[in-house]
Amino acid sequence: MKHLIVFVFISAMCFGLNEACNRIVIRNWFDHGQVLLVKCKSNWGRSETSRLVARGDHGAFFVFYFTDHPWPFHTRWDCNISYRDDNHTYYYDLEAYHSNFQRCDQLREWIGRDDGIWFTRSDDYPVWVLPWKLA
Repeated sequence: MKHLIVFVFISAMCFGLNEACNRIVIRNWFDHGQVLLVKCKSNWGRSETSRLVARGDHGAFFVFYFTDHPWPFHTRWDCNISYRDDNHTYYYDLEAYHSNFQRCDQLREWIGRDDGIWFTRSDDYPVWVLPWKLA
């Protein structure tokens, strides 16, 4: 019985206290005040939308927090990011986050720039990963 109480206590700590511990950050690092549109949706029906206007050297950013669903379910966030210049619309549909098991303190950062989409996780240095698609 003593082991059962310890097991229940540890299980409650692992699963019950896991509230909004992961985050996705989308940044607008365009040079010329470009508007970046962001539309994200999880496989559980939650959606997030933002309109980011580039401002100065640091750009604008959008952060949302979420919790992974416990095993055997998975968590996925798909995002459409797009911008429009004088004559064309550019976009990319990306899988911003995917988890097959429950994790915490996960950071996924996507950065929209003139030359494409950059990515970093857990505060590493961002790297170029995707080109813009022409709509």
